[in-house]
Order: sequence, then C-alpha cells, then structure tokens
Amino acid sequence: MISQRFRIKMPIIAIVEVNGLYTSLYTAIGDTVTIINGPLDGTRMVEVKWRDKIALMFTMEIRNHAELIEGAAS
Repeated sequence: MISQRFRIKMPIIAIVEVNGLYTSLYTAIGDTVTIINGPLDGTRMVEVKWRDKIALMFTMEIRNHAELIEGAAS
C-alpha cells in the first residue's frame, strides 16, 4: 500500500512535528495524502506526505474518511 494517494472526505487528525514538538492538526476536506511508510492495515499509524510535510495518521481514519485516488500510486 506504500505510495497510494487518498483524498480526504472528512477531517482526519494528522500528527506533525513543529519546532521539535509533535502536535496534532486536522486535515481539510479535499486534501490529498500519500502513504509513504507502513501498511494500511490494522489500527496502526502510517507515515504520509501531507501539504509538503511528513505526518502520522491512523490507518483506520484513512480507510474510513478518505477515498483512494485510482491510478495515482507512484
């Protein structure tokens, strides 16, 4: 599942590093994320690229609140 792209349908929590500290932000509806590390299974967190940042997101939230962009895997 690495490098698959998803379009956000409902806001999802993204954990990002800001000035050396981790903080949570919400994605916006319509944002796209690309899975860059980790399988999209179970309830784990995966690394994604979101708005030119590396973030962590829960796989369950991506599966439930985002849609796969077909043909967009790199």
